[in-house]
Formats: sequence, C-alpha cells, structure tokens
Amino acid sequence: MPRGQNTLLTELKSLVSAIETSARAGKSVALKAHLKELVAWARQLILRVPLASSAQAQEVEGLKRRLRASKTSFDSMISAYKAILDAFETFRGTVDLVQQTKRLEELPATLDSIRELRKLHTLHVVLDHDLFERRIPKGVGRASAATIRERLKQFSPSPHAPRLFLGEVGQIEKPGFFLGLEQDPPTGSCFIFALGHKYVHSKIIGVVAAYDPEPTRYAPEKATDFLSHFCDILACTLITALEHAQLEELTVRDALTGVNNRTYLERHAGRILDFAARKKLPVHLLFIDLNGFKAVNDTLGHEAGDVILVEVARSIKAMIRKYDIFVRLGGDEFVILLPGTDEDMTRTFVARLRRTLTDIDVSRVCSLDTNLRISASVGAALHQPPQSLESLIKAADLHMYEDKTLSKDGPVDRHHASIANNSHSPGKDRAIP
Repeated sequence: MPRGQNTLLTELKSLVSAIETSARAGKSVALKAHLKELVAWARQLILRVPLASSAQAQEVEGLKRRLRASKTSFDSMISAYKAILDAFETFRGTVDLVQQTKRLEELPATLDSIRELRKLHTLHVVLDHDLFERRIPKGVGRASAATIRERLKQFSPSPHAPRLFLGEVGQIEKPGFFLGLEQDPPTGSCFIFALGHKYVHSKIIGVVAAYDPEPTRYAPEKATDFLSHFCDILACTLITALEHAQLEELTVRDALTGVNNRTYLERHAGRILDFAARKKLPVHLLFIDLNGFKAVNDTLGHEAGDVILVEVARSIKAMIRKYDIFVRLGGDEFVILLPGTDEDMTRTFVARLRRTLTDIDVSRVCSLDTNLRISASVGAALHQPPQSLESLIKAADLHMYEDKTLSKDGPVDRHHASIANNSHSPGKDRAIP
C-alpha cells in the first residue's frame, strides 16, 4: 500500500478508537466532534484512495461498520440523556406546582395541574380529617386517622414507609378509597404512597395515589425515587399550609367564642360590599348588644358571663348563612353582615334573632339557680355605596343605642317591628325601632 494511503488508514483507525473511547466514557461533546472528523476522513478515503486489494476494501468496510456502530451508540446515548432530562424537567415542574401551593384550598387546583402535566388518569389525596378538620377542601378525600390506619394494614412491610404499593390495582382491597373513585376499577395499575408528618415521622397525615388503565405504567420493578421525593415535598407543603391556616385563624378568631373577630370583618367585608355595589344588591349590617349581660357578670361571676357569650355566639352562628359574616367586636357586642338581604328579610331575621337570644335559659346554660334573663338591642344599617365599613358600623351602632333606649334596659317584645327611615339621614340607612 502506498505511504499516503497507509497514513490515511492509520489516522482513520486512530479516530475510530477515539470515538469508542469517548462513547465508553460518556463524553458526548468529544464524541460528537470525533464523529464529524471521522466522517470527513471516511469520505476522503473513499473518494481519493484507490483500493489495491479486496483486503483493503474489507478493512475499510470494517471501519465503516465500526463508524455506524459508534454513531448508533451515540444516538442511543443522546436519546437516553434527553429522556432523563425530560423526566427531570417534568419532575421539577411537578415540584414547583406543589411548592407554589400556599393554602389548603389551592390543593384541588394543584392536583389538577399535576394530573395534566404528568398525563395522569387519576390523582387523588386522602387527608386525616382529625388533623386538618374543616380545612380540607372539596375534591380532596378525608377520613379519620383510625380509618386510614385500618386501610393501610393491607400493605407491608410497614405503613410508615413512603411507598405502600406499586402494581396492578386488582391486588388492592378497596382501591376506590385511595383513588377517590365510587367504583373500584377492574384493571390497570396504581401507586399508593404515604404522606408523613414532617415533624412526627411516625405519623401519617394522609395518602396520595394515582391510577392508570395501563397495567404496566406503575409496575412494581420501576424506580420510585422521584415519587418518594414528590411525596415528601407534598407532605411538607400540606403541613406548612395547615400551620399558616392555624396562625391566620388565630389572628381573625375570637379566642373565647370561636367566632371571627373584627380583624376578619375588616379583611373580608370590603370585598362583599364592593361586589354588592357592582351588582346593585342590598347589604345590611346588624349591630348587636346584649341586655342583662352586666347583671349576669356582676351576680353570677365572669365565668358565667363567658359561658353566656359562648352560648350567644353559638346560637347566632346557627342562624346565619354560609356567606354571611358574623363577628364578636368585644365584650357583649356582635356584628352580622347580611349580603343580598332586603328590608323585609332583615326585619324577619332580626325578629328571629331577638326571640332566639331571649329564649336562652341562663340558669340551664350556667348550671346555676337564677332568674336572670338576657335579651338583645339590635341596630341595622343599609349600606349606601361608596359608604365605608367604618361608617356603616357607626350607623348601625347609633341605631342600636336608639333601640336600647326603647327597651328601657329590659326585654321588650318588638318581634314584629318594621324597618323605618333613619330620622338623622333620610334615605341613607335604615333603623329598627
């Protein structure tokens, strides 16, 4: 073989060897560069070097095969890298969605977004309602801690392990409980993971589960590192959201009666008043002050007074609608905001309110022998946009004092009283005489 031809072949062999070394080492950048260089050398060899014998032709064909094999290996490696990168990006997007959840009421929307991102057929969370109580939003499963523990007994080695189950749904007893389905799916696969408390590792706060009709999607042999990490983050996020809710409730909740306080009214009333103004809906505010409460405190003691306040708050709370705002301002003063309530509805409500509070049996509630009774003076004011909340409260407070004067410090039957124009501001707000 001529010297120039031998040189080309030697250099070509060297490049092929370099490609193989780069592929084995996983150096994708170097491998890509060597491949391009090798293609150029191969073209030179084919176009410029006359083959002297069949042996030389076979050698070149061997080099071509090695080149094709190296390229195939490179393509496979690139595909694998891309798949890993795509999976990581999807996982990161999932984690971002979870970590953006600040309130428990946002959880259903978060689960919907994750379901869409991960292309999941079903994704469901069941939470311990003994822990989360009334804060569990609609669309999220709830069960007592005892029920969750009982349902988890079917899994091994331990119900405290994050991974409880991965496999065919038919192997699970009552899978609908975990998946939020009314009927148990006949076929398919699912995963079930426990959500542990971030402070008490032995405590399970709930379960997250996903289902797919494809039997192999959640096969037992599949890696679950991402799933375990996702469940840990979800559990921590849920406990953090619960803590935030509890702290927020402390700032807006009256410690004695358990109803909301003035801070809550100031935070939320503006939104209701603005909406009502846009929709031209009436909104009445009631200012309530108890009659006879001072006598209860002075005669029976402050502990009995506290019991009466709790009973009053409980009685009023049972009367209001879900979207009404009921707060204790302090002492024996309460406020109710009634959106979408006209004069007749307000008059009817006030009459029922007076009867309810007058019917409270002080002796029974306080477990004391007494003839003391309580009643309520009520002032009502109709919101007149753009009237401020503070102005509305003052107007209702003024009417309450007018009502108290009429009562002469004792219960008076005004159950059928009507709402009349306020003599101080005709047409601006209404009072209950």
